[in-house]
Amino acid sequence: MPYERLARRLADGPTPAVSTLPDGSVDRYCRLSAGGLNPVESRTTFAREAAAGHRKGFTLDPRAVEAGGQSVNAAQQAHALGAEATCYGHLDDPEPDRDLFADLPFDCVSMGRATVVNVLDFDDGDLLLVEESPDLREWTLADLREAAPLSSVFGDDEAAPEDRSEPGHAVFCSNWVSTPGMGDAFHELGTASIPRVPFVFDPGDVLGSDLAAHRELREAVRALARRVDVVLSVNETELRALSAALPAPPDPPVDDEDRVEAVRAAFDAFAVVKHGKQSALAATDVATVRVENPVVDDIRQMGGGDRFGGGLAVALGAGWDWPVALACGNACASYYVATSETASAATLREWLLDRGLA
Repeated sequence: MPYERLARRLADGPTPAVSTLPDGSVDRYCRLSAGGLNPVESRTTFAREAAAGHRKGFTLDPRAVEAGGQSVNAAQQAHALGAEATCYGHLDDPEPDRDLFADLPFDCVSMGRATVVNVLDFDDGDLLLVEESPDLREWTLADLREAAPLSSVFGDDEAAPEDRSEPGHAVFCSNWVSTPGMGDAFHELGTASIPRVPFVFDPGDVLGSDLAAHRELREAVRALARRVDVVLSVNETELRALSAALPAPPDPPVDDEDRVEAVRAAFDAFAVVKHGKQSALAATDVATVRVENPVVDDIRQMGGGDRFGGGLAVALGAGWDWPVALACGNACASYYVATSETASAATLREWLLDRGLA
């Protein structure tokens, strides 16, 4: 059983180095009200109130403020599991008298101003109102090089074992849509002198129908894959969008196994991973691997995919095989959405034991 083997691995303490990049956000969890008196607790109510035209405006009432962003969340998970995590992100708090990122328990290197995300935690799904960081929109690989040498971000060649039998280095990268310079950065990295390490890439919300934009993403990943082992990590909806935009999408009838295999071939990726509530699925150069997810009651809707990516990066950096790596990502994500907390290795192992999975 993958979860039994995961529990044994967690007891040993994974110790790879994990770098995450390039975003970062100030997440404001807000209550929405209409007219200042009536709380709006669902997307359906919000849509009805807005469409009715009776309200001139809505009130945002911040209830909590946290450091966030995909790269920050993934670094939190990697650090909690025992990895040496460093976040190279956009981590300058826009509030001059506040620094949400200063107390994070891992190394942080900022490349500019953080995005501000107002999270409306509706009963029927989160809605995000985003004030984008102008620094992230203008980010290039030169900004990363200025912040740190690539040997720090990707590890030294000598420290990255070819057979991954010993803990090495892994990278988690995210937020393609909000980072227009990422495509050029991938092409540059494809010719850079960097070690061939696992590179977990979560592009985010790639749901548009612009075929040229999808082609740009594929070509950038194909270029990057010449230097690192790209592991494309997406949810089910994103997988369907990527598959449908392929020059030769799989013929119907089609399922997610067909999609991950087709996307992997088109992107020249080391692997394509679909994460979700029911299971994780990976197409690799050897086989297609599926690991069922622990069933939990969700109390947190945002951030589970980032914990999956952080756990997956730790597992691949530590040299674990695919069933255990997928189990690690699943367990990290499921624990987070069930508890709203990022699990340490010890906590995750105890949680698996308590659920009879290990």
